[in-house]
Amino acid sequence: MRLTQREAEKLTLHNSGFLAQKRLARGLRLNYTEAVALIASQILEFVQDGDKTVTDLMDLGKQMLGR
Repeated sequence: MRLTQREAEKLTLHNSGFLAQKRLARGLRLNYTEAVALIASQILEFVQDGDKTVTDLMDLGKQMLGR
């Protein structure tokens, strides 16, 4: 399979976000890289849906891993 650089980066981000989501579900604390991957992958999914504004996405990103 041949992927462009952008496709490879998106795939890596998605896989990292999926792993972070599994760790969070198990009750583990996420490190910085995992938290960023989780937020970014979720935001990209919301972008793909196309029903949220940029402001909504920014607010969701801020609230996603609230304490």
